[in-house]
Amino acid sequence: MKMNKHFLKFIICLALFLFGLTSVVAAQNDMPANTYCSLVDEQNRVIHQTGTQVYAGDVYIAADNSKYKVVEVTGNTARCIYQGQENMPVLDTAWLDQSLLEGAAVPVIGKKSKGTIAVYHTHSDESYVPSDGKESINGNGGIYDVGEVFVKQLKAQGFNVIYNKNNHNPHDINAYNRSRKTASTLLKQTPTAIIDVHRDAVPPGEYQAQVKGQNVTKIKLVVGRTNPNSQTNLQFAKKLKATMDKVTPGLSEGIYMGKGDYNQDLSPRAMLIEVGAHTNSKEEAEKGVKLFAQVLPAALGMASTSGTAANTGTAAQKPAAQDDQGSTTTLIILIAVVAIVIGGYFLLNRGPSKG
Repeated sequence: MKMNKHFLKFIICLALFLFGLTSVVAAQNDMPANTYCSLVDEQNRVIHQTGTQVYAGDVYIAADNSKYKVVEVTGNTARCIYQGQENMPVLDTAWLDQSLLEGAAVPVIGKKSKGTIAVYHTHSDESYVPSDGKESINGNGGIYDVGEVFVKQLKAQGFNVIYNKNNHNPHDINAYNRSRKTASTLLKQTPTAIIDVHRDAVPPGEYQAQVKGQNVTKIKLVVGRTNPNSQTNLQFAKKLKATMDKVTPGLSEGIYMGKGDYNQDLSPRAMLIEVGAHTNSKEEAEKGVKLFAQVLPAALGMASTSGTAANTGTAAQKPAAQDDQGSTTTLIILIAVVAIVIGGYFLLNRGPSKG
């Protein structure tokens, strides 16, 4: 009987441990199909809607830079408290090309200022119902068409672009584990930034906008708040948003800091973007992502009237170390599992307790 009690304790400990590991992955999961979460403020006003699972502790920086923190999630409603205005970076307009500010198609980039941008899709199935006929197409979603437009515009601006079209289906809690291999491979080529292109799953009005006389979908930046690079990723997101607000007013849908890492622990300049929702037209999403591409040179310090680069930087300075980080995490998990198994063994085989 005593042995059975010890065995039960061992099973409970192991289950709790494995549940803890699973919860980290599940934090990067989406809401069930045809559902979304509404973020509401203290006055019960809807401030944002998202198809990503929301957790207490998540943070949303709205288009007007109002900052909200999620304090409670009940069903499909996340209650938030207002935390004031987020301080945004002051842009050095010396390297905001005047033609870009006046609405030119592309900024002027000097020959030596060409950087490398890496692009991929964790959710390969994501599509746009009005244009693609359904919200999910296995392995060949409409999101690839949006990615193609994004890549084409970046190349037109002088960037070298590495576009990885790997299929990471199914669209489940392990998609980011599969796309992590893709991201790690891309980072070995030391890109200036690495962008994971997605679309959201909410009503169309959340992302619809008119920017520079065009009907487009807005762009939301997503940062994983539970990764070692979260603050650096956030600073990058804020730089991108501030540049959007300056160059393409109305394009930004804000910044969402969600529970998870979204593989952003691999690089300080890794960013996840939501280009509209499944209820928006793909054509408007393509126009939105094209405008976002036009923002990147200035946000990265590459656009200037003289055509020289300001500060290109790289997204992956030590790709080998980044791979080691993933290996270290796996090793720690394995050691913990072995420790639990050994502990369970001794519990099962120790002599009968006294008294």
